[in-house]
Amino acid sequence: MNRKDEILARVCREHGIEGVWLRRRANVAWITDGADVHCNAASELGVASVLWTPRCKTVLCDGIEAPRLRAEEFGSEWEFRVSPWHQPAALPAGEIACDWPDDLLVDARAPLDEGELARLRELGADTAEVLRGVMFDIRPGWSELDAAGELGGRLRKRAIQAPVVLIAADERIARFRHPIATARRCERAMMVVVCAERRGLIVAATRIVHFGELAPELRRRHVATCRVDAALHAASQPGTRWCDALAVAQRSYAEQGFDGEWELHHQGGPMGYAARDFLATPRETRTIRERQAIGWNPSITGTKSEDTLLSGGEVLTAMHDWPACGSRPDILVRREVFGR
Repeated sequence: MNRKDEILARVCREHGIEGVWLRRRANVAWITDGADVHCNAASELGVASVLWTPRCKTVLCDGIEAPRLRAEEFGSEWEFRVSPWHQPAALPAGEIACDWPDDLLVDARAPLDEGELARLRELGADTAEVLRGVMFDIRPGWSELDAAGELGGRLRKRAIQAPVVLIAADERIARFRHPIATARRCERAMMVVVCAERRGLIVAATRIVHFGELAPELRRRHVATCRVDAALHAASQPGTRWCDALAVAQRSYAEQGFDGEWELHHQGGPMGYAARDFLATPRETRTIRERQAIGWNPSITGTKSEDTLLSGGEVLTAMHDWPACGSRPDILVRREVFGR
């Protein structure tokens, strides 16, 4: 019995159940170390689910999916229960808990094992390299859709999907916290936000490029945002309650002269097999775990700072040859492209 089998066995004992039925793609990827059961990327549920009990591991799917899943995703320890695609699948019988709609494994997934850490570090490095390349290639005249296409294509070449891509040019950076890419063309600045996924694991990062000198007010706001982010990174220690880490950010916003700005957008929280497992709120008393992936994303109107780190401080999406603002990424200023 491996570590994850032991975790699920403990979950069964604690809940007084016979087994668990995992329907969420995130949990299928977790228990299998990366099996991909998506067909429709918009769905949290997979085209296959798994039934785990202390006695057996079973993949539940239809005849369309079974050949590929047997050949490419599941090892020999998994049995298959295959249903015709045109008939309703039989539901698991007995005292079985399901992870949908409520995910009973959010906390159990939190401490990453060595294999997961290796995969997450590789994903973080690949994502950072791709994002950096796109940011250095952006020029005035690029549309937000141009940037989205470049980012998505380059990630896919590394077997990385992007469940979240948010891009804003110029005034849209300040107007919208979640800017879906449009045909708006860049004149002075562009912000690119990505959540990148491979084999179930996810990292997140944000970068901004600006053409020509930064306005003093934007500089002030970005410095303040980076100081809030640095305070959150320092607070990301195992055993710290999420509400206490958020309180550090709240105080930092006030100290920088932007009291209350934190209320305009969430500040992030734990991640790993989801873009965020849940959000850090003033009432979230669960604690940061050992070897837990974290995505903080503080923002002050007009700018933002975001990377993926491990509890304790290791940044997984750090970029080489990128300007720094203290310990956090600065805005990339391209004077030579703009001609100034």
